[in-house]
Amino acid sequence: MMKATASWIDSYVGTGLSAQEIADKLTLSGTEVEKMEDVAGDVCFTLEVTSNRTDCLSVIGLARELAACTGKVVNHPKVALKTGAKASDVSSVTIEPDALAACPYYSARVIKGVKVGPSPEWLQKRLEGIGLKPINNVVDITNFVLFETGQPLHAFDLNKLKGKRIVVRMAGKDEPFRPVVGDGAAIKLDESTLVIGDAARPQAVGGVMGGFESGVTLMTKDVLLESAYFNPQSIRATSRRLGMESDSSYRFERDVDQGGVLRASERAAQLIAEIAGGEVLEGVLEAGELKPHTRKLTVTEAEVERMLGIRVPHKQMETILRGLDLDVAKSEHASVHAEIPSFRRDLERSIDLVEEIARVHGLDNIPADLRMVVETAKPSRRQKVRRLVRSALQGMGFSEALTDTFTTAKTTAAASSPFSKSPVRLEARNPVNAELPSLRRNLMSSLLLALGINQRQGRDWVRQYEVANVWLPSGDGKSAGEREVLGLIGSDYFDLKGAIETLLESLRCTQPVEVSPLTHELFAEGRAATVKLGGKLFGVIGEPAAKAAKEYDVEGTCAVAELDFGLIVDAWLPVPTMEELPRFPTAERDLAFVLDHAVTWAQIEATARAAADNTLRGLELFDEFTGKQLGAGKKSLAFRLYFRHDDKTLTSEEIQAQTDAVVKAITDKLGGALRA
Repeated sequence: MMKATASWIDSYVGTGLSAQEIADKLTLSGTEVEKMEDVAGDVCFTLEVTSNRTDCLSVIGLARELAACTGKVVNHPKVALKTGAKASDVSSVTIEPDALAACPYYSARVIKGVKVGPSPEWLQKRLEGIGLKPINNVVDITNFVLFETGQPLHAFDLNKLKGKRIVVRMAGKDEPFRPVVGDGAAIKLDESTLVIGDAARPQAVGGVMGGFESGVTLMTKDVLLESAYFNPQSIRATSRRLGMESDSSYRFERDVDQGGVLRASERAAQLIAEIAGGEVLEGVLEAGELKPHTRKLTVTEAEVERMLGIRVPHKQMETILRGLDLDVAKSEHASVHAEIPSFRRDLERSIDLVEEIARVHGLDNIPADLRMVVETAKPSRRQKVRRLVRSALQGMGFSEALTDTFTTAKTTAAASSPFSKSPVRLEARNPVNAELPSLRRNLMSSLLLALGINQRQGRDWVRQYEVANVWLPSGDGKSAGEREVLGLIGSDYFDLKGAIETLLESLRCTQPVEVSPLTHELFAEGRAATVKLGGKLFGVIGEPAAKAAKEYDVEGTCAVAELDFGLIVDAWLPVPTMEELPRFPTAERDLAFVLDHAVTWAQIEATARAAADNTLRGLELFDEFTGKQLGAGKKSLAFRLYFRHDDKTLTSEEIQAQTDAVVKAITDKLGGALRA
């Protein structure tokens, strides 16, 4: 935010416009006047200044905007100093090496024999107009120049500085400092804080706050006037750490114009000499180096017309850029060549000049084609499947979860992935939440975390799903990539298994699904499986082991599943296939086999289908039994076979022949023994 009065801004331009007209000009040019207040016969503007326009954190910067919008130029204050003895004979300035990064440049001027007292009426009104309370003529001048130029200044009582010199350095551990504001109590600084000190102690926190002990008072006779350039990141960190904010830190942390550091101190020194008397000593006490960034840019009529759709003559372009205080070197052949001063760091390319011309010329003066062509983009296959999956799962009573992309890598679930065995650790250097530093490798950990939180809040509803990306290592085990997956959490293994089967049916998936037992530290023994779809790894499903459930504070039984969403997309059949209703009856036959415990239902189903012809229309497992009477490592599986022919009724002999073929295949290939 920036505050300035209408009369103060116009004093550098002389437009004679009313406060409302000035506000309209500034707002339409891109510097929005958010509030207008009547203050003692003047109008105070509160302006919203964008982060790239730090030059507008000064009254002269706003005057440039007004000048450009009205075809005028800024009348800068004339500065002519009369100097006396050499300042270097009285004081000195040094920057310690470890402080150069935080303070690349520091300068000071010395004014001797000042008479501190109340400010003249015009100066008091300027400050009162923007809500500042006048203090004394020297301090008021530093505040006035800060708002006028955007360059913060600070005045020290030279005779209160030990050794009458300035040392810019980093603070010592727990070094005490008394700020000029507050209750007068000292605060403790640390080694990361930049201080402006004298020969003995800190006298200011660099760029943030002055000290109590060396401030200018009615007894001050000699002034040391500071004008410096501080590293914006250092000022921002110090201001936040100490909880101190000021008009100076607000500007320093947004980066001030290096080209204006000495101009501002010269302006303030002249005003102090004129208003408070005294003698400005010759020379500037300096340490460090300024590096104002300037550049040359060219903009053409053709480029402006191509970008804006209107022709702006190069003479008018020149007038606009001159009004913005840009140094127009030459204007010829429909081109304008400009030297970009250091206070406009945002102007880097010729297109930036086109934007300046557009906003000053007036966006409302650029004709707009009112015709609007609206084209609707067709959803992609993946987008369609996402909608279908969400609809199907919500129809089954699942709620959608939106969980954090980051997780902890310390839990059993977080370290697992059904799609990769490479143990790659993916951690953010500066995580938003220190407790969740790692990019998640699966959705199962996120859903378990959500379930634990819901249970602690008294919500035991288990069924949730999420479609999101997870991070997986690539083949080299080092780099990583994203994969979109579907995560599910339900009440138990069979609950989720049924939901997955129903989901695939709703997508008209015809690819075979294979389920194989899985042993993994995340899952309880005998309660997990690997799922394949069309022969490809589709995902995993299982009930968490006690250790994993405890890590997420989950109570009771639950199950989690994670599926490759890309395979779901591939499996979707967008056009339903129609089948004629059966005209002939279906015959059923029940079989029961004793098999090794390692034989899976998927193996039995595949073997049976391979042995029978196409009259075998389906298999259904309806019983599984284990017991001592079967022997160690054995189990009994009972299942039903469904036979049907499309053109006739099957005879008992035909059905028996196919049943015998299935029995022989399971006996020979899987070692099964038919139970009577």
